[in-house]
Amino acid sequence: MNAAPPELPEWAQQSEPVDGVRIDIGFVISTTFYYGPENDFSAAQWEALREPLAQPAIPLVAEHFVLSADCVGKEDELCRHYRDVLDKAARHGKDPRRGAYFWNRPVVHAPGGLVLSFPWHDHFIDGRLFIESLQTSEAGEVFSYYEQGWEFDLHLYEETLYMREGDPDSGATHHNLRFAHAPVKTQVPGVMARVEALIARLTREFGRDYWNTGH
Repeated sequence: MNAAPPELPEWAQQSEPVDGVRIDIGFVISTTFYYGPENDFSAAQWEALREPLAQPAIPLVAEHFVLSADCVGKEDELCRHYRDVLDKAARHGKDPRRGAYFWNRPVVHAPGGLVLSFPWHDHFIDGRLFIESLQTSEAGEVFSYYEQGWEFDLHLYEETLYMREGDPDSGATHHNLRFAHAPVKTQVPGVMARVEALIARLTREFGRDYWNTGH
């Protein structure tokens, strides 16, 4: 006897359609390097004890990401930014792995201005789980994540993805969207290959992988 197909979640019935959805990994670009104390610092120290960082000549998304797709052919620009991070860390005796300098996370975006990122995903070991989950063909829950004031649910139903992002503490919903699964699914192999190649290039450049796990 075949199992009954999963039902569409109640929240998904209020979803809004969106077209042209793209997925990628966004690399966080810090504008300054903080060289002050790591503990017991004041707000004034946090604001003042900084040096500007070289910014890559790559378009920013949501003011602080560069997408892997936009880095193709501009890898040297990204290397220039990270080289400045490492140089300043060495000069100030800081561990460059502290802070957000090498963070990267999944990004869902669309031409209409939608930009959704994952605030608790900081390295590719986490981000790849979301990207790879989009290859599923099984109806039901595709991906979910709950952490400190942020929740994310993604369901597949009749070849449509239903995505909700919100705040479980306040009950606020930030996004409740639906979009075709097939065009997103076909992007997965290209995104994975591109990001893996970019991280491999960065790792060769600096002799260490700061992007996959942060260790």
